[in-house]
Amino acid sequence: MYKVLLVDDMEISRRQVRRLNLWNGETNFCIAAEAQNGQEALNLLRQEKFDLLITDIKMPKIDGIELMKETAENGLCPCVVLLSDYEDFEYARMGIQYGAFDYLSKPPEYNSMLGLLQRVEQYLNRKEQEEMLVRSLSEKLEEKIGDTFPSAELEQLIDAMKTKQQDISGDIDRLCNAVEALYGNDPIKKGSAFKKAMSELISQLKLHYCWFVNFIDSNKYKNLDFITADGNRTAREMFGDAVNELHESIRSFEYGNSEDQLENRICRYVLENVDSELSIEGISKVLFMNRKYISEVFRQKTGELMIDYITRVKMARAARLLCQSSRKTYEIALQLGYRDTEYFSRLFKKHMGVTPSEYRNSAAEL
Repeated sequence: MYKVLLVDDMEISRRQVRRLNLWNGETNFCIAAEAQNGQEALNLLRQEKFDLLITDIKMPKIDGIELMKETAENGLCPCVVLLSDYEDFEYARMGIQYGAFDYLSKPPEYNSMLGLLQRVEQYLNRKEQEEMLVRSLSEKLEEKIGDTFPSAELEQLIDAMKTKQQDISGDIDRLCNAVEALYGNDPIKKGSAFKKAMSELISQLKLHYCWFVNFIDSNKYKNLDFITADGNRTAREMFGDAVNELHESIRSFEYGNSEDQLENRICRYVLENVDSELSIEGISKVLFMNRKYISEVFRQKTGELMIDYITRVKMARAARLLCQSSRKTYEIALQLGYRDTEYFSRLFKKHMGVTPSEYRNSAAEL
């Protein structure tokens, strides 16, 4: 039985879908859970496996387009279907462009939903077969790589990144040298080893830095093709450049390497609560410390004013949201605690060099 997550902020809309006589043995699908908004849906998707996500487009907090993009980027559900009113057609079309399987008008009719579920089942079956083939090929390739993969060198590199060492070039070189020593001039084995190393590296960083996904596009790194490379750089150079870029991004967001350090605790709190109003006064109350004291310690330890750091983090989060979603600038500003959209746009341009709309357009062209 395929599990469905149904998302809509209107109870009556969810009820209209539930009432269709399709979920209790009539098809191979069942509505396993429901959510009232995109944020609630993301929480469910991260906790449980679903085969099909059926979501409304216009919702508070996180809309259907952004939910779909987050789902696709993080591999949270293999198939997404959008529900839309007739006036939302442009949004629905945008959703298809971003990878939605299909869309249905609200309220969905029995025959339309039945036909959709039949197509989804065919798609999921085909996808499962393709994934089985890929897994089989990957397993065979991993057998060739076998126990010779340089796990110790990879762990050393991961530890260096977790502790935010100033220079990790030696750790990168050790891993690259071990890969090349093991697989020589075989581009497939060598490229696969670098891809495996990058995938494990990203997974470990996500676990260690729970704020990671809100600021850094992990797919940018996990999807790198180390086998064919890019023509100008070797697989080793691509891997080294990507790891260094990741490392610098992490170090720019989080100061300190231990929760015993006040500056690290401040950074973690800001990064983990970026989607809310933040102030030095509020942070000082959470930490049960004097406002002036934490401001001065932060400045001394980092060389950056605490208010400047908070703003910089919020602008980085805004940039990520502009790339991830179709939400309007004022909606992103409100999410980040800015009620004055013009002020938010001025701050964004000061930090990023372009307006929010210009940033989104340039990102879409890449």
